[in-house]
Amino acid sequence: MEVDGEQLEFRVDTGASHSAVNTKLGPLSDSTIQVVGVTGQVEERTFLRPLDIKFGGKEFDHQFLYMPNSPESLFGRDLLSMLQARIIFEKGRVRLEFPEENIAKLFVIKEVEAAEIPQEIEQAVVPWVWETGVPGKSKAAQPAVIELKEGASPVRVRQYPLKLEARIGIAPMIEQFLSLGILQECESEFNTPIFPVRKPNGKYRLVQDLRAINNITKDIHPVVANPYTLLTAVSEKFKWFTVIDLKDAFFCIPLALESRKYFAFEWESPDTGRKKQLTWTRLPQGFKNSPTIFGNQLARELEEWKTTQVKEPPFSFALLQYVDDIFIASTEKDVCLRLTIGLLNMLGQAGYRVSKEKAQLVRTQVVYLGCEISQGGRLRKFVRKRRYSGLRHYL
Repeated sequence: MEVDGEQLEFRVDTGASHSAVNTKLGPLSDSTIQVVGVTGQVEERTFLRPLDIKFGGKEFDHQFLYMPNSPESLFGRDLLSMLQARIIFEKGRVRLEFPEENIAKLFVIKEVEAAEIPQEIEQAVVPWVWETGVPGKSKAAQPAVIELKEGASPVRVRQYPLKLEARIGIAPMIEQFLSLGILQECESEFNTPIFPVRKPNGKYRLVQDLRAINNITKDIHPVVANPYTLLTAVSEKFKWFTVIDLKDAFFCIPLALESRKYFAFEWESPDTGRKKQLTWTRLPQGFKNSPTIFGNQLARELEEWKTTQVKEPPFSFALLQYVDDIFIASTEKDVCLRLTIGLLNMLGQAGYRVSKEKAQLVRTQVVYLGCEISQGGRLRKFVRKRRYSGLRHYL
């Protein structure tokens, strides 16, 4: 399971009410609980502040109990319930399944290996399609309008006190976003807190707690098909595959002027001590509707490209998309190569940026949405992606 950009292993413990980690992945919250330790003594333990989780195609926030003396991190009943897990007893083994993703099996792990971009692709695509540290911006996307629920009032959540070291750690990121116009100063009746999270390499990343905003904004019905249902429908005749991962995808969608005030936060400069409110001009990470808004926009652009630019016979390939992950399958290598080059050029010209490190181009075996896919279109197993230093570079 990916927790705040880091891949962690957990032991499933149905006796644990709360999922727990034995490493301090982020700041402690004010919430505590009394637990009975292995010695039988009652101990007080503290919850961490909410952390971002990616698991089985799902994205959500969760508060883990911090248990430094625990030999392993624990996957407790709170997460098992949230993910609608099923524990299935079979002859000689026990396995964990999730109703909507029943091909995903926990703890069967394989890493995605980074590879060089083939020369014939590198020379045939526009160079600006590759990410360089500056987020892209869709040329076709209309500014996203965020609607509040009927009767909703402005929410103003007090900013947590931030240590000077943490503010210094995220200051370059804040300044870069301001210079790029991704952040701007504002005066808003809305406010939600931020907290820097220290990464293993000592650097910090910025996290914004948008739960209060998520509670008062209208839901958008997701129209994206279940990814595992899509994958099981891939024809066995396909032998060549490409997987493309878009970098900082949500930042590619602008926010409407009238919607920006909802995502304001307080920032205190570590240099001057001046406090001011900043807000996003692009779709922010952590907002509940960001995946759907972005996914719908990209789907429209992919459909237009497929219907107007692709000349390959329809039966010779398949094109799948799940939020910011794109998958191509084809019967022949040259078909896969042409589609890959065409798609990369379209994405670059449209304003998107592709992660070079995570690209899997024209291969007979790839990993897509945690599933290893090989010749014949077989879904082999649930896998874990390699931890890249560039992942979640901004947020």
